[in-house]
Amino acid sequence: MRRSEKGAGSAKLIFTIIFLALVGWTAFKVIPIYVANYELNNDIHDLAIQATVDRASVDAVQNKVLGYAKDLDLPVTREDIKVQVGTRVTIDLDYNVPVDLKFYTFEMHFTPSASNNAL
Repeated sequence: MRRSEKGAGSAKLIFTIIFLALVGWTAFKVIPIYVANYELNNDIHDLAIQATVDRASVDAVQNKVLGYAKDLDLPVTREDIKVQVGTRVTIDLDYNVPVDLKFYTFEMHFTPSASNNAL
């Protein structure tokens, strides 16, 4: 085996390890955000049905959604929540989550919504 061939294989291995480490780090930072959004989506679906039965006000629904988001460490503000209450309750959210990967920062955009279609 030639000396140059052995070095090329080592370089490929190093780049592969670095690439896999970057993919793993990104997944480590991003997957929990997707899971939290999924849980928030389930919470607001349940809340839309409960708010219809309880005849909750817009402020009460917004406060519940803010509480759910705070528990999940999601940066949701009152302005991000649109609620319509009547014979049908509709909850729409529109928020961004910044993701800092130390070498790159980006925002993930989410728009979960729920209504009491089942009633």
